[in-house]
Amino acid sequence: MLDQVNDSTVADAKKELQNLLADAKGDSATFFQQNAQKLEERLVLVSKGELDQDDFNFFVENQKRAAQIFIDSQPPQAQERAEKLTIHLLEVAATKIVPVLIAAAL
Repeated sequence: MLDQVNDSTVADAKKELQNLLADAKGDSATFFQQNAQKLEERLVLVSKGELDQDDFNFFVENQKRAAQIFIDSQPPQAQERAEKLTIHLLEVAATKIVPVLIAAAL
């Protein structure tokens, strides 16, 4: 699905997203793994044209609310990493990757 994203201007965002997804899926915290899995599923739907930007943004906002609750429950030293593997990951997907996937699906 991310292979559709090959414009050089979004190459860095693609690499960042792939790295964040790998980190989240490899983390021992179930919340990170589930968030990454749900995000990947939505990205596949977007790439197939089955999910539009509004629906994806709705998903992101819901996930960000859940992520913030999770982040707030973490010890202070773990909160920055938790935010990176949840909220930042979602924002990269929503702002840099999904618009390109939607354009490619048209």
